[in-house]
Formats: sequence, structure tokens, C-alpha cells
Amino acid sequence: MSEAVTPTVEDYLGLIYIMEREGQAVIGARLAGRLRVSRPTVTTTLQRMVRAGLVELNERKEISLTPAGREAAQELLRRHMLAEWLLREVVGLPWHHVHEEAGRLEHHFSEEAVTRMEALFEQPDACPHGNPMPGVVAAPTVALSEIPERGEATVVRIVEEAEEQHELMAFLEETGFLPGVRVRVLSHLPCNETMTVEVGGRPAVLGLAVARYVRVQQET
Repeated sequence: MSEAVTPTVEDYLGLIYIMEREGQAVIGARLAGRLRVSRPTVTTTLQRMVRAGLVELNERKEISLTPAGREAAQELLRRHMLAEWLLREVVGLPWHHVHEEAGRLEHHFSEEAVTRMEALFEQPDACPHGNPMPGVVAAPTVALSEIPERGEATVVRIVEEAEEQHELMAFLEETGFLPGVRVRVLSHLPCNETMTVEVGGRPAVLGLAVARYVRVQQET
């Protein structure tokens, strides 16, 4: 890691990369909200990152990664996702808990450790929550909330923003919304913004805001 790319800067780079990949405009206020820091703190850190050649700001104050920043972000996400696999498959932590713990480990793995983990987990193309590894082109998905009544789908991934919400991830694990699981939409209730979905042979009620975090491939 270069002197300019501290763990804090890596956290910013990783989040910017994820937001760009999700098609979201990246601005300071959104970074502050996601990182749970003040806007002045974000401004100060971004100024350092601009000077280091890691990010650029356009005339609308939208933030984008430079090639150097993108490379550093991809390296971080790679370490993070491999740490999630290590914690899930070797340590045995619950699925909903590995993201938080991986955030503590991701800054400290050597390249040799990363290479060995990649071999151990047979070059995974996604994290345990289904989000693609850096450089992997993922198949198109839609939000579960877009599947019509009586429609069937397979859960592909839970978007990274949801991974930051511990109680939500625990709920999704408990109710069975895991990558690879097939689901069937039983009903939509626009009046209270919920939907009922059959998962694992049982009905589960989701708010539409939560269902948007669950990305699926619709069965044809």
C-alpha cells in the first residue's frame, strides 16, 4: 500500500467503486451518509485523494475514480470478499455477520495471503452475498420488487448497501433470501408498500424498500 492509500482512504475508494458499479452518482453527502462521518471530514479526505491522484471531481462535484484509484479499490474489494469467504467457510461465522468482520481484516492481508485464499476458495467470482468480484462481469438482474405476482425467480445477490445493515442481513438470512434460492411472489400490496414472497416453502413479508436490495433473475 502506498503512503497515500491509508485504510481510511481505502474505505472511501471501495465505497466509491461500489456506488459507481451500482450506477449511483457519487457525491460527498452520500459518502458522508454511508460512511457515517461528517461532511467536512469527507471534504478533507477527498482533497487528499485528489492530490494523490486517486479521484477526480467534475464541475457538479461528482466524484469518480482515476485509473490508480480504481486499481486500489479493486484490490481492496478483492481482499474484502476473500476475507468474507474465509470467515464464512473456515471460521464459520453466520452469513449476515461476515461483511462487518471482513471490514476489519481487509486492510491487513499480504498479497501472498490473498493468492492462497484465492486458491483455497477456487477463484470465486462473487462474495458470499453474491456480489461479483472486481473485474467479473455479472449477469443482468432485477430487483425482487419488480417481479410480478405469481412470478418466480432465483436470488442472485444482495446489494452491498444492504450488507452494511446488520439487522437487515440477519433477517434475510433467517428468512432464507440467500444466493441461489428460488422464490415465488405471492402478492404485492402497494397500499402499504409490501410484498409477500414464498421462500423455502414459507411465506415472508418484505417491505418494497428491502425487496429492492434483493437482486434476482426471473424464471421464464
